[in-house]
Amino acid sequence: MNISGSYTLNASPERVWPLIFDPNSLVTLIPGCQQLEQIAPGEYRGQMRVGIAGVSGKYDTLVKLIEAEAPNHCTFEGQVTGPTGSITGQASFSLQEVEQDTVIEYHTKALITGALGSISPRILESIAKTYLNQGLAQLNKNLTNED
Repeated sequence: MNISGSYTLNASPERVWPLIFDPNSLVTLIPGCQQLEQIAPGEYRGQMRVGIAGVSGKYDTLVKLIEAEAPNHCTFEGQVTGPTGSITGQASFSLQEVEQDTVIEYHTKALITGALGSISPRILESIAKTYLNQGLAQLNKNLTNED
């Protein structure tokens, strides 16, 4: 599964960049995320609750930063495992300043196995993109409220 897109945030890349790595910020941005902690520099572990019919449950996550060029680009790799399957993959984010805003572009690649993998790729892509956009909208709201 591959997902790409972009979102405009009402803040400079210098304000957005640190929030990408802050567990307290990320836990509020990732829909279904119940816990997230930094276990080493650039490495995070947490739990998510997924509520999709047939694959509902708690999923453990492990995410590791594999490349960073502050405040412009970063790439993570990670794994999500739970009672009905697993997801392994990479996600990269690029931040570009446009006037006083930041356009964040994202690209993800994932391999899905188990019962999760039996769900239509179009449905999974739609759900994942919705989750990403909800998280980015929440990030934008948090940035706007800081002003």
